[in-house]
Amino acid sequence: MLPEGRTAKGFRLIWRNGSLVADDPVTAWDGLLAARGLSEADPFFSPRLADLPNPFAMTDMAKAAARVADAVQCSESIHIFGDFDADGVNGTAILVEALKAAGATVTFSIPHRADEGHGIGVEPVREAAESGVHLGISVDTGTTCFDACSEATRMGLDLIVTDHHLPEATLPGCFALLNPARSDCGFADRQLCGTGVAFFLLMAVWKLLAERGVRPDFDLRLLLDRVAVATIADVMNLVGVNRILVHHGLNKLNSAPSVGMQALLNVARVKKSVTAETIGFYLAPRINAAGRLQHGEAAMRLLSTHDANEAAALAAELDETNKQRRQVEAEVFKQAEAKLADSSVLAVYDERWHAGVVGLAAGRLSRKHGKPAAVGFVTPDGAVRVSLRGRPGYHVGELLNGCGAHLEGFGGHAGAGGGTVKEGAWEAFAATFERVVEEQGENAADHMQQAVDGVLGLSAMHIALADRLSRFEPLGRGNPACTWLVENLHIADRRDLKGGVSRLKLTDGSHWIDGIVFGAGGMGDAIAPGLTVSVIGQLQKDEWRGNGAVQFVVEDVISSA
Repeated sequence: MLPEGRTAKGFRLIWRNGSLVADDPVTAWDGLLAARGLSEADPFFSPRLADLPNPFAMTDMAKAAARVADAVQCSESIHIFGDFDADGVNGTAILVEALKAAGATVTFSIPHRADEGHGIGVEPVREAAESGVHLGISVDTGTTCFDACSEATRMGLDLIVTDHHLPEATLPGCFALLNPARSDCGFADRQLCGTGVAFFLLMAVWKLLAERGVRPDFDLRLLLDRVAVATIADVMNLVGVNRILVHHGLNKLNSAPSVGMQALLNVARVKKSVTAETIGFYLAPRINAAGRLQHGEAAMRLLSTHDANEAAALAAELDETNKQRRQVEAEVFKQAEAKLADSSVLAVYDERWHAGVVGLAAGRLSRKHGKPAAVGFVTPDGAVRVSLRGRPGYHVGELLNGCGAHLEGFGGHAGAGGGTVKEGAWEAFAATFERVVEEQGENAADHMQQAVDGVLGLSAMHIALADRLSRFEPLGRGNPACTWLVENLHIADRRDLKGGVSRLKLTDGSHWIDGIVFGAGGMGDAIAPGLTVSVIGQLQKDEWRGNGAVQFVVEDVISSA
């Protein structure tokens, strides 16, 4: 029976797969496997590249791969239309590296976030065609770029779109559209990011070239570190095909990362094993920083270089840009807070704010105030463009639909989205935004749930169980960490460290466990020494202490009173 009431963070506990109570490691592990429908020998625990699906099962792949293979054999110039986020630049990097290794002449372009925005611009298409390019490939964009696709056709440029974003009812008139989200596709359960789609295109091209007897002397497995980073940075589900790609990509990051990735690991001071969490916290923000504050080309050059000195310089540049990004984001957040001091609606914009950080600032506002926020900047032509971020229980895409009458264009999903406010419509937008947030908020609390895999006793917290739990890596969306409830623990001591981290000494009277809390300030007095609480979190090996030590990562607590 799970405790009633809310946790310190406002969540209600629910079972993930049914009740499981364990006081020893064997019962905990066996029960967890049964609950998740797995066995010790399940292929889930040993992802194999040989189990990746046939790339030609993707709609339009045969046509696209044949066109690229012909271009490689005929030494045609190929232009890659990339994007400025971590998915777009990684996908651009792997296409450029592989196709150059195959002998092709390859150029690329990446749009500027503030000046051009997402998507393939008509002007870059014209420039590529006028330079003599007859084949273009997009990465992580293009599905809704109707004007660019039409212009490519008009100018005799065969444009292959590789993308994963949801299409509109009508598809663009490009040469080929590789997108698992197409209603007539569904490849890999529609879970691939843009870089993942580009990787399968390369797999198909290599297979065709091998059949023609001219397979390039380049191992596509060398690209998997960047495929893994893109997949995690774009918060894709880490199951099925993505689990295989990320598993092997992490292996490469830990054994023989590309020159650029190694330089990025160095500046991020990553010294322990690289995990999905490492990518999310240390690598992806630095890659994204280039496109947020400056230009995504710097990240693209880092991810594709083979020169260690150039990589070190570019990584240092991205590291510095990321520091600037944090400062700019913090200042925008501070100014937004000041502007909203007397307002009940979290909707605000300023012409001074940077386009690359308004979404991050909106996320901070949403987390602090517990409801969706909209933060905007002013484009060079005077339009207000807003980024929305939400929290559990709210759906940003539906909020945007509710505000659609005041927006020129918009799009989003459950947690994030954005759009351009119609001229002179800010006040009407803000009022409507407040109303639709309130309407959703009436039911939001019902969705504030924290799933737990089981109730664990301290006597079960053994290194053998922690080792087995690590087999679930890579963890992330779609494959969450195993989360446990440990009831009625006395907080014997709390030691606050730098960066909002706290160390706890926890006991049930007979056994002890070290607890660690990241972002401890968010729980405040709920983890004060002397209290008796139930803790929610994950059992992990304590890499810092070693020697078989374990620790419990406390994500939330609930009063045991």
